Amino acid sequence: MIIIRILQIISGNDNGGGARHVLNICSNNIFDMKSSIVTIGKGFLYDVAIKNNIEVVNFAYKDILGEKFLNYLKRNDIDILNFHGAKSNFLYSVINRKLNIPCAVTVHSDYRYDFLNNKLKKYIYTPLSIRGLKKFDNYICVSNYLKNLLDKSNFTGNKYVVNNGINFNSPKIVLARDDLRMEFNINKDDFVYVMVARMHPIKNHDTLIRAFYMLQDQFSDTKLLLVGDGELEESLKHMVEDLKMKDKVIFTGFKNNVLDFINASDISILTSFNEGGAPPLVVLESALLKKTVICSDVGDMNLIVNSKNGYLINPKDKKDIYNKMEKAYLNRDKLGVVGDNFYRDMLNGFSMKKFWENYYKTYLHILGGVK
Repeated sequence: MIIIRILQIISGNDNGGGARHVLNICSNNIFDMKSSIVTIGKGFLYDVAIKNNIEVVNFAYKDILGEKFLNYLKRNDIDILNFHGAKSNFLYSVINRKLNIPCAVTVHSDYRYDFLNNKLKKYIYTPLSIRGLKKFDNYICVSNYLKNLLDKSNFTGNKYVVNNGINFNSPKIVLARDDLRMEFNINKDDFVYVMVARMHPIKNHDTLIRAFYMLQDQFSDTKLLLVGDGELEESLKHMVEDLKMKDKVIFTGFKNNVLDFINASDISILTSFNEGGAPPLVVLESALLKKTVICSDVGDMNLIVNSKNGYLINPKDKKDIYNKMEKAYLNRDKLGVVGDNFYRDMLNGFSMKKFWENYYKTYLHILGGVK
């Protein structure tokens, strides 16, 4: 049997959906698809890979730009390089002429919005990221939305769609629901909304907080749990203080065990202006725990969430977010049924087995069907 050896290239400090996507690829159980990781610098992803016994090697920028990286590829008989994220895409634009093996890029997000958090970065790095992206011959998109975006933007090359997947067999809950609620001073009977997302402008936390302000004024037994960190964390905390909701909105910071927080909540919410993944991993994690979701009607989400398994919102409309949050609260006795529906729908289309198989087929196609 021929074994395909793939090297995943990504920033070592990535701690978002892209990082988990790469870790999921590398945990595959397909005998003839072997993936390892090269990180650009160390950080969260590098540490998690080491902890999970995933083969990972760290290179500094200068090493990838020089001969050290090329020698590593030759020694390890790598068949495909799979790049992830703006940093690695830019590197590819510099070194692509030196590479004599097939390369692909996994497109995790709408590249136009990657640097919304910083105007200077937006105007400097967005063009560089696009320049790197346009040099690839193979694009692996995590949604049809992103594939269509590349088509409309005149990206040439082969395009494939590999949706996110999740292991539905064994949710790992570290901290029990009641214990976590006690730790964060949440009453047993409180109705808790949870949003797991980095605190970046694209995630739209401020509109969610304003919608929740309206809701908690009407229903006193509600709490909002915000799991994640980022450059907007302090400004969002000030916003909550100004609205006098410090006892109602809970900031947890970055957490590895996001399933614990989803499990301790009553409903999951995601108010992003844009989501590349179909569905985003946090939505799959909510389905895994049979939690109903309220999420933005963006990307491919209207193909995934419907009136029988969740709620879609207009992320720009504070009142619409409030209305769906209110509807969920008033129908909380039915959320178990809705969550069960969501679990079944996601199980049928987004298993980890299907995720691995789709990647394997894509890699085979990139190699022309044979090694």
